[in-house]
Amino acid sequence: MGFMDQANNLTDLFLLVRVIDAGGFSAAAAQVGTTRSLLSRRIIGLERRLGVRLLHRNARQFAVTAVGERVYRQALAMCEAAAAAERAAAFSGVASGLVRVDADGLLAALVAGMVPPFAAAHPGIRLALSADGGSVEALLRQQVDVILTMREALPDSADIVARSLGSMRLVVVASPELLQCLGHPTHPDQLDDEHCLSYVGGDMPSEWILRGVAPRRRQVRLASADLAALLAAARASLGFVQLPLYACLDDLADGGLCPAFEAHEPPPLHALTMPGRAVSEATLSFIRFVRQRLVAAPQRG
Repeated sequence: MGFMDQANNLTDLFLLVRVIDAGGFSAAAAQVGTTRSLLSRRIIGLERRLGVRLLHRNARQFAVTAVGERVYRQALAMCEAAAAAERAAAFSGVASGLVRVDADGLLAALVAGMVPPFAAAHPGIRLALSADGGSVEALLRQQVDVILTMREALPDSADIVARSLGSMRLVVVASPELLQCLGHPTHPDQLDDEHCLSYVGGDMPSEWILRGVAPRRRQVRLASADLAALLAAARASLGFVQLPLYACLDDLADGGLCPAFEAHEPPPLHALTMPGRAVSEATLSFIRFVRQRLVAAPQRG
């Protein structure tokens, strides 16, 4: 590939990120200050040079292909690196300040587990954690700096950027005995509340985060903020529970627990922030740290 092709790819990868973040060509064109048709031609040219289809698009639908999602993650990292280079020119010293993080249920537990290593790596940054359900309004009012979410439908707003963090597998597990007793249910809605356990997020048990399943607040048999207690209850056949994969790897390996509803595992994790220069270096440091930890985490049971 020649130098000019590489230069064009870099520019068009930036445009690809803007199109995906904006949710379509028209919104991205307005943000970038160009026309929809020109933006579409640039992405078509990128696809031709790469030899892959990145986006599905027609008059009624806009969607990212599987390859496009992978390219997007790398392109997003490239854009963030370029923005970091610009900030580095005006920044001297160590990132510092307060980062206010909001996350749902088990995602709050994930962040809590990252606090000690993050604090060691970034002594000048303070974290404030909440589990208020990922309110986009709180982000727009600048009451939080970043929201961690596994929502299927990301906010459709030019004022919010969804930064892909990769996969953090949340799995629903149960004991083999309970699965057999209930006839191996294939859908979460087949479970009665008495056969469910839940992590406590905030003052209430959190809803399970599932793909293609309507959110449902259950009157669970046991709710706890202690992952070890939930694991013990699941091993004792008290119910099904949704946990981070890393928390139950040993139980899955030795057959003490079995996965359930794998077709409904939640979408990839995203960090929602304000766009551009509204995001502090401390917040970006936190996002990069989470992404690196997720890449290093085990992803297969």
